Amino acid sequence: MITDICLKGAREICEAVGENPRNIIELVRDRGLPAWKRDDKGAWRALPEDLHRWIREQRDRHISNYMFRDRWEGLEEEN
Repeated sequence: MITDICLKGAREICEAVGENPRNIIELVRDRGLPAWKRDDKGAWRALPEDLHRWIREQRDRHISNYMFRDRWEGLEEEN
């Protein structure tokens, strides 16, 4: 299917990674979301495999905070 090659538009891209399309510029600029526009014009575009990699990197960067926090809170409840 041709749509599997490239996602097009802020809404489609952000829905794929669970983000708000209104924040796409910040996500690209500040958080490294792998999306682009040709010559800074037209619709945003992104490759699905790049988005998969990005979301996994986000998970790996932040998951340890929650895993550690859950363990810490469990220890506090025991004491």
